[in-house]
Amino acid sequence: MGEAGQVTFAMQTFERIHPVEFQRRFLSQSTRHTGREFMQFRSLQVIKGAISTAQGSATVRLGNTTVVCGIKAEVCEPDVKQPSSGYLTTNVELSPMCSARFRPGAPSDEAQVASEHIHRLSAHLLDLTQLCIETGRAVWSLSADIVCLKHDGNVLDAAVIALVAALEDLQLPRAEFDSATGMVSAERTMCHVEVKRGLFPATFTLVDDMYVVADADDAEEQMAAASLLVVMDRDGKLVNVWKRGAGLMSKETVELCVNAARVRMAEIAKALH
Repeated sequence: MGEAGQVTFAMQTFERIHPVEFQRRFLSQSTRHTGREFMQFRSLQVIKGAISTAQGSATVRLGNTTVVCGIKAEVCEPDVKQPSSGYLTTNVELSPMCSARFRPGAPSDEAQVASEHIHRLSAHLLDLTQLCIETGRAVWSLSADIVCLKHDGNVLDAAVIALVAALEDLQLPRAEFDSATGMVSAERTMCHVEVKRGLFPATFTLVDDMYVVADADDAEEQMAAASLLVVMDRDGKLVNVWKRGAGLMSKETVELCVNAARVRMAEIAKALH
């Protein structure tokens, strides 16, 4: 083994035995173990139409994190309180297939929290009245299943981007309601659903109670004291700011993150289109 190989082996061994101290050695030098700067995001790739059996789908790769979203549509009766509105439900799955941190059985806390927050954010994406087939009788119900294939940190950003991309890919058949039979018939003509606002997420993590980094990977998330999700719309307006964890983040830090999120928005928009 050459000298370079011995150094690499020694670093890998140090990382396995002392993962926290390994990260600190880099962070104290104002860099990260992957060579990224503190506010540098990983590369983003979006592929729409990844699932042929879904009405809309997308695959997102954020560094080594990979998430796929598939949307299924079915006809159902509307809520009596909103007779002209359809439905959009979301679910996030983090299985043992994506990371050894997760176990078979009931959804993990991380998956439940991600599902709940994405469900709240999804209210900004669609005007649900465009899913109406016949007021009070029939509407489209959309089910978006977001599955993590590989977890290397920042799944929430990848999941939100995958949902937006899948909705932009979504096509529904033109449908008509027959009041005589109570049946819905669908034509072969397909129609796109308009995404009314768009969402552009950026997550920042307070690592080791000292360093704020953008788009943390899995190793960095293991040292997280807090995280901050900033979501913009396509006009650059704030949609949501969500802090998790007990670590303290100053007003100046939050402002720095919001400004970085605006820069990130352009990168996400380019990947989506």
